[in-house]
Amino acid sequence: MNRSGRTYFVEQSFEQTKANPFTDNQPYTDEWIMLQLLESAGFSQFTGGGVDGVFRLVLTKANVDWEYMVFDFIQYESDIGKNIILAIDKQDYETARKTYGGHGYKDRFLRPYEHRVLMHSTDKESHATILRDGCLKSWNSLKRLAAMVEKRPIGSLLGDPPDYSDYIMFSNGGISVERVVSSRQKGRVEMDIDVPYVAGARFYFDALRVAEEGLLVRDGVHLKVRDELPLEKYLLWIATPDALGILEETTPRIFAEKADKVFEEKFGIVLNRDTGPRTGLTKQGNEERK
Repeated sequence: MNRSGRTYFVEQSFEQTKANPFTDNQPYTDEWIMLQLLESAGFSQFTGGGVDGVFRLVLTKANVDWEYMVFDFIQYESDIGKNIILAIDKQDYETARKTYGGHGYKDRFLRPYEHRVLMHSTDKESHATILRDGCLKSWNSLKRLAAMVEKRPIGSLLGDPPDYSDYIMFSNGGISVERVVSSRQKGRVEMDIDVPYVAGARFYFDALRVAEEGLLVRDGVHLKVRDELPLEKYLLWIATPDALGILEETTPRIFAEKADKVFEEKFGIVLNRDTGPRTGLTKQGNEERK
């Protein structure tokens, strides 16, 4: 975006309607985005577009890195020119600002709470394409090459902003990311990790090297890389049903748990067992990080 967005502070209890109070009650557009910070709730965080059409991130202080999440979100969205609605207590905002200090959402190192491995999961067909191309590519990159069959990314069903499609989304392991693959196969959002699907491949990457070379982007919700990521420089291992000795028709739970266990045994690296919303597929109350 070439324009410069603005930040609007509102009360934590701010209630959204379909009308935007900052534009004389006109409907929200993609130029707007919202972050709300709660003391506690029945979830750690969730994202979504909702009936009002504005994408929002709702955080609670159950996230040990909530201060960083707040300012990663603000920096990322500001850089792409979004108008940001911040429903956050002013004291919490100041605490987050001081904790964040001189950090940036493209820090070229891993923070103390960040994990050494980035993981991306995909279906069987895409696995073959990735190996042929020698790299992962974002949804929009594939679309530009006329290599994308889907008419829209699965995240659009949850109101994800268009710019998210410029990125490859990663997790640090865990089951949640397999929901994306399962949902793509079914053409709808499928949150049940015990519903059968056809497992594809889980790619494990060196997060430290990705960060050090300036490719790692944090938007407060996801860990991601723009456009594409070469396999040769950053790939550690690929898990497939064949490599694990299991059937292709399985469940997200079985495939994810088996793959992560084998990876940990091979590399001696403990993975984050539940990365929740930072997998790229989220839904209110169903995607908890902790």
